Amino acid sequence: MTATPAVPPAREAWIDVAKGIAITLVVLYHAIMYLDQVGLAGALAPLNPLFDTFRMPLFFFMSGILAASAIRLPYWQLFRKRISLLLYLYVVWVAVQTLFLIALPPISPSGGPNATWASIVTLFARPSSNLWFIYALPLFFTLAWLMRQWSPLLQIALTTVVAVLFGAQLLHTGSPWDKMGKYLVFFIAAIYLGPLVRRLVPRVRWWHVALLCGGYGALVVVTTKFTLTKVPFVLLVLSVLAVAVGITVAAVLARIAAFDFVRSLGSRTLPIYLVHTFPMTAFAAMVVAFDVHVATVLTTFLPPLLCAGAIIFALALHRRFHAVPGIFTVPVQSWVIASKRPAVAMRS
Repeated sequence: MTATPAVPPAREAWIDVAKGIAITLVVLYHAIMYLDQVGLAGALAPLNPLFDTFRMPLFFFMSGILAASAIRLPYWQLFRKRISLLLYLYVVWVAVQTLFLIALPPISPSGGPNATWASIVTLFARPSSNLWFIYALPLFFTLAWLMRQWSPLLQIALTTVVAVLFGAQLLHTGSPWDKMGKYLVFFIAAIYLGPLVRRLVPRVRWWHVALLCGGYGALVVVTTKFTLTKVPFVLLVLSVLAVAVGITVAAVLARIAAFDFVRSLGSRTLPIYLVHTFPMTAFAAMVVAFDVHVATVLTTFLPPLLCAGAIIFALALHRRFHAVPGIFTVPVQSWVIASKRPAVAMRS
């Protein structure tokens, strides 16, 4: 294993399929979360924490695979090519989201405030609970660039220790910093393991998917039943297995034309991530304001419907405003180095 990441080949369809799976699970997570606040998540509410080891580890691993060539650039080029857009969008959309939440009627049945002005002031010290991923990527890029001359084994070992400490809550901040600590290792590991993964993906068959899914599901059940989540290394092992599941599933689905829509979602993760919570919070606020009640048997169907609706809304908003400078792009084009791909994917 060498200290210099290999230049990755052309982007394969399975990468966007994997990102499509990850972003869909992120949106579904928030749909269940907000509906659970108003008592409408149904049977899916207890299942939401079970995918904690799947969503973001897969997302960060795929981001790391795409980061290998970028960290070889001089830092000013890395900043203009990958970091500046993310930092700009993080600041703008945290501000917009905070103002939107302040303007909404209370989401919580208790009537507490949805957000405070402090969320804008402290957006770098205490990252946004909804948009922290956008902030994490610039930090991870910077750390990867600073460590680029170190042995990959040392980088992975150090970030593994950090992940274990945060996973076992031996280090704990009560904020998204905890999640960043748990998931940095996946970004760093993917930079150096990406070439190997890309060579192995064409060999994936359906029975690999079945075995990995069965193993992951069984371990999740055992871990949950015996409350082993705070035992050191347990969450990390589950997350590693989840990444393998996500990649093998993506490899198989990428070969089936009927699932091309998942690849399309994976190439548009940025607008989906930025926008999807707006219709969710608005819906939750209306439920509380109008004291809406839904038959218990129907509540389980609401999270997938809200998930699909939020994704459609985000894509429609992006299609309408993507050409307007400053909304999904930086307001001054000279701030960035133009990418060869359309600026709709959460590039990393």
